Amino acid sequence: MRAPAQSITLPSPAPHAIHEDRARRAGAFTLIELLCVITIIAILASLLIPAIGTLNQRADSIKCSNNLRNIGQAIQLYLGDHSQNFPMINPAVPPLIYPAGTPGVTDMLTAFGPYGVTASTLQCPSDLKLGGTASSYAQYQNSYDWKPTLDDENTSEPLIYGRRFGGVSGTNGATGFVAKLSKIRQVFDDTQIHFGHMNALYADGHVVYFQNTTTSAR
Repeated sequence: MRAPAQSITLPSPAPHAIHEDRARRAGAFTLIELLCVITIIAILASLLIPAIGTLNQRADSIKCSNNLRNIGQAIQLYLGDHSQNFPMINPAVPPLIYPAGTPGVTDMLTAFGPYGVTASTLQCPSDLKLGGTASSYAQYQNSYDWKPTLDDENTSEPLIYGRRFGGVSGTNGATGFVAKLSKIRQVFDDTQIHFGHMNALYADGHVVYFQNTTTSAR
């Protein structure tokens, strides 16, 4: 006589094991959810990266403006020590205004070094990032250009491209030669390197951020 079949009873999972399994399932990401998260991160990154780049460029422009203000302060100190006469400075970027060996001609670092201008003062951050032949500082050790409009002129009666450049020999306001310092760009970025704009130091010491409408800052 065959013995009756015995039923096999599997042990029930412990209550804590069921709880842990449910918790793992609840905390897991599905593939679709993971793809959605990656997509959102990519969209946010595409929006943030240009904004970060813009902020960096703006910070570079502010640093450039501060450099020019420091140069402006040095110019004022120089004028005080030189009977209010502007120096004769060859532009850092060719073409040069004065032939080599012209008496009294100097450069910005030599003229204004005693008044706090250093090599770093002459470095525009945006210009440095260009590197190589695209960077004015890399080529000429100066990111800024000097305009000789008022060279060797006195602040009391400055003549635009005056006595040294064939201007009138005396003061005559009617001719338009007499300069207004607040209208003369003295030092400026060599190119429109900040969002298609450039910074310029005027002869009276103020700095302007502007877009040059001509092909050359000179």
